[in-house]
Amino acid sequence: MTQTRTLTDPMKRWATFALLVFSLNFAWEMMQMKWFASMQGLPLWRTTLVCARATLGDLLITAIAFGIAALVVKSTMWPTGPRVVIAAITFVGVGITITAAYEIFALAKGMWRYDQTMPSLFGIGAIPLLQWLLLPVVEVLLFRYMAHGKASGWRKGGAPAAK
Repeated sequence: MTQTRTLTDPMKRWATFALLVFSLNFAWEMMQMKWFASMQGLPLWRTTLVCARATLGDLLITAIAFGIAALVVKSTMWPTGPRVVIAAITFVGVGITITAAYEIFALAKGMWRYDQTMPSLFGIGAIPLLQWLLLPVVEVLLFRYMAHGKASGWRKGGAPAAK
């Protein structure tokens, strides 16, 4: 039995991927709050709202970095392509660059403060930088998993994987 591919299939795939990226980054944002002095003592609901807003920023950074990587290798499906290493390095590099620049900006404007326990690299929090070394790798692996048909509906042609 074959499944007819519709115009919404690619949108569903990208929405699913975006939801996974959002979830990973939200979990990271919540986890790293203990290293931000400006977040300590806030009620859980306030912390959750701040982390959700930060996660939307992470999603924007991901989209920009993913898009630039796609331009470099000329493919939006680059995590499954032959130039995945070049694209992944671009993806991580752009993400870390944007993150470092925003951290410097936010610290200078007093948008947040690090706790004294925050490890830093040249005055930038190491935990936010680590986020951009680890999560993009997980995101690329998830994309590959979904695209190679191991997750329902992500194989070429949009048909679910055979059982």
